[in-house]
Amino acid sequence: MEMKFTDTEREVIIIKAVKELIDEMVNFEIGNVIGNDPYSQFQFSSRTHKKFFNIILVDFLSCSDKKVLGEQSTYLSALQSVCDSPKFEQNNSIENLKNCVSDFRQWLSIEVVVEKIWLPSIELETNLSIKRVEFIKICGNISKHNFSRLSGVVKELQTIFNRNGITLSDDNALVIIEEFYQWFHDDIFSYHSSAIAEFLNNIRWGIYEYLQPEFHRPIVYEPSKDIKRYHYTYPDEIKGDFAKHCYWELMNDIRSKPYMKKFQVTEYLKMRY
Repeated sequence: MEMKFTDTEREVIIIKAVKELIDEMVNFEIGNVIGNDPYSQFQFSSRTHKKFFNIILVDFLSCSDKKVLGEQSTYLSALQSVCDSPKFEQNNSIENLKNCVSDFRQWLSIEVVVEKIWLPSIELETNLSIKRVEFIKICGNISKHNFSRLSGVVKELQTIFNRNGITLSDDNALVIIEEFYQWFHDDIFSYHSSAIAEFLNNIRWGIYEYLQPEFHRPIVYEPSKDIKRYHYTYPDEIKGDFAKHCYWELMNDIRSKPYMKKFQVTEYLKMRY
């Protein structure tokens, strides 16, 4: 079964999915913003919360289910397509979201060089060139799965090291998983986590600001002496029951601001890797 949606239905479903993923990562249970702008940083509540953040981030950076969304693409790519052809645009309300999505996609795609990585299990010290999105997804998968379910990570490590002129056997790749995780999750991901949280929070605010004009358009308050009742007038392009459900929930959610206020992370957590 593959769902078919109008362009407007697809946009609503994508935005709802993205919003929910970001809300799972950027909230006061996962961590807190400490310091003052422009020198703020995001601090996780615990190591477990940091691992959870990385796991959900992998989902966010991975492909959606084609049978549900009608296409298979990463959530960021799908959100970029929304920004390129917004259905609820009013008075340039999409601009902030568009810029935030573009900034995060560009940041993720950058290939960095991590110098003098020491992997004692295979007695290797090397400089490793790797894209940010690559090590973030690898570390998220290691956080989520036992080593016995990491054959995909083994292949990714072999590809990355081969790109750097180093051949890894299957044994070598399995042996270094824990050491790679220590370098790239415990150290480098921890360093980048504040910047990532800022990117995600900015996207979340961009969604809120983009949909404010639409939220005020369809809401109808019903006469009532006791309980304040309301309903939404669905756009003509939203016809399916699931799409209507997503629209209703999205409009309800957009009534409230994001969990965290906007914050600006210190430049000292954006200078390396």
